[in-house]
Amino acid sequence: MKLNTRQQAILFVLIYALIMFIAFSIYKTLLYVFVFSLVSILIVNFLLRNLLKIKIPYALAIILSLVIYFSVLVYAFINIIPAVTNQLTSFYDFMQQMLDSKHWEDYLSSNPSLSEVVSNIIEWVKPKIGELFNNLVMSFAKGLPNALVVIFYSVLFTVYVTIYTKWTTSSMPALFPKRVRMIIQDFLTKLGVALASYVDVMLLGSIIVSLSFYVLFSFYLPNYAILLAFWGFVTNFIPIVGVVIEWIPILIVTLGLGLKNFLIVNGIVMSIHLGAFLFFIFVMKKKANINPVLMLIFIFIIGLAYGMVGTFFAVPVAIFFVTLWNEFIKSELDNIS
Repeated sequence: MKLNTRQQAILFVLIYALIMFIAFSIYKTLLYVFVFSLVSILIVNFLLRNLLKIKIPYALAIILSLVIYFSVLVYAFINIIPAVTNQLTSFYDFMQQMLDSKHWEDYLSSNPSLSEVVSNIIEWVKPKIGELFNNLVMSFAKGLPNALVVIFYSVLFTVYVTIYTKWTTSSMPALFPKRVRMIIQDFLTKLGVALASYVDVMLLGSIIVSLSFYVLFSFYLPNYAILLAFWGFVTNFIPIVGVVIEWIPILIVTLGLGLKNFLIVNGIVMSIHLGAFLFFIFVMKKKANINPVLMLIFIFIIGLAYGMVGTFFAVPVAIFFVTLWNEFIKSELDNIS
């Protein structure tokens, strides 16, 4: 059976996608460079679009967007990362002290059955946290040389792809046969808009959560305000699941604040995340027509296949397949009588 033009376009897109996923499975460094370069490029494009809106000339806007982005990164590495590193070990010890103190027994004194259940859960969690922390430290030490390679190439790709954006976007359809290029161009344009919307929302959400955490914990846990703000920023780049990962240490370290402050702090954290979540869902539903259940499925599957880094690009993969479905597969199925 001869394939029509749209069916041929689907086939070529799926072949290229399959090649990429296989390459990512074999060469993890390639995966890391791709993920961090993609996020960096989309963030720089976010800055570029906003600079262009205020009538800054295109060439100057590109330079300014790159300067702003890398200035923030340099500032983070000089001022924030060392502070986070210094606070990390003491934070782990403090978290262990909170678990050993069993403050929840006082809070749940009127409900001994529930207190016992919580105690059993904590006893199971304690060694897991220690094991996770040690694995993170070991992984960081072993992966540092590879991380430098990833950073180096991510910076190069971000700079050159941004400078040659027009050439890059116009060249991508050339990877496909001439007869399907117009269809592919339309697909790539819609995919780019959806991905840009995703990064815009995640970036704004992460900044809002990070700043909110810094203000909140400057009052309640000032020794760890920078660490918790940084933790909130990073984990909010993982939709839905990131909130759970982020909240576990917060729940533990706020146990020692007393029942009233424990409830206040976690109530505020819940409110912050509820607002960020509703904003994310509203925008992504409108821009990419993707629902939370589908995002959760992709986060689970891609996370299993590619590890923690996979969770960071699981939603972009979901956006890719949703755009592919809407542009090609749905119309083909509708034509089947």
